[in-house]
Amino acid sequence: MFSQFFGNYLLNNGAITEDQFSSCMEYMRANRVKLGLVAESEGLITRAQAEELNRLQMQTDKRFGDLAVEKGYLTDTDISHLLQLQGSPYLIFVQALEENGILPRDKCMELVSQFQKDAGLTKSALEAIKCGDFDRLLPSFIHTDKERCLPIISLALRNIVRFVSPYIRIEAAERATEYSARYIAYQKTTGAYEGFLGFGSNDDAILTIADGYAGEYFEKPDMDALDSVGEFTNCINGLNATELSYQEVQIDILPPAYLFDSSVQDADGFYMLPIYIMGKRVDMIVKC
Repeated sequence: MFSQFFGNYLLNNGAITEDQFSSCMEYMRANRVKLGLVAESEGLITRAQAEELNRLQMQTDKRFGDLAVEKGYLTDTDISHLLQLQGSPYLIFVQALEENGILPRDKCMELVSQFQKDAGLTKSALEAIKCGDFDRLLPSFIHTDKERCLPIISLALRNIVRFVSPYIRIEAAERATEYSARYIAYQKTTGAYEGFLGFGSNDDAILTIADGYAGEYFEKPDMDALDSVGEFTNCINGLNATELSYQEVQIDILPPAYLFDSSVQDADGFYMLPIYIMGKRVDMIVKC
């Protein structure tokens, strides 16, 4: 998620090109964060110590962690902790920018601070983006007094990351009474409250969800493709219904509905959340 938020910021400000961003995405898919970068980011070693250990690695057949322990810079407990952090989406993007010769690390850190300022993000929101924590991030993008809204939206986003793509970013949600699009797949729920969850787009972006969830390729946003999106909403609503049942809140899930060149209307209002999946915009519509 961090690569999409920060990468989009860098693109919009001319700090990197589309080709450079694509090369970073390829790098991220093929590499993990170096342990030295994680240790430095955590404040456990200095830049000078990390560079010293890197030089030693070139002279001996030993792992970075083993050398750090031998030198007394890190403990075995530190290494275990760092290994758990090695999959950090934030650090792997920083590493990709540096190792592809696009931005040196110091400049990257400066731009991260500027990104936080320009985007009006709190320290907590920035940390949430870095680690992909939607529960902490959503209050900065959706202002609602309905406690049940944020959990289902967070659940939907986590499932997009799980089943569709980890490369997503969101924009501020809008409150609406009508949503129109060329392609819409949504599903209503009844019971303790009347609600719905769905996805729509005005181009083939909705196929990112259809392809990802079904694990197959759809040539166009036809009924089969929207049926895959409907199954995805059914999965999310099912998980949400199960969680609500633990709280003794009962909802019933209705069959998905599919619309072409049409709209969803609700006089009470609902939320429309723009989601960019691998750079393509899909709108999530939620009434809760």
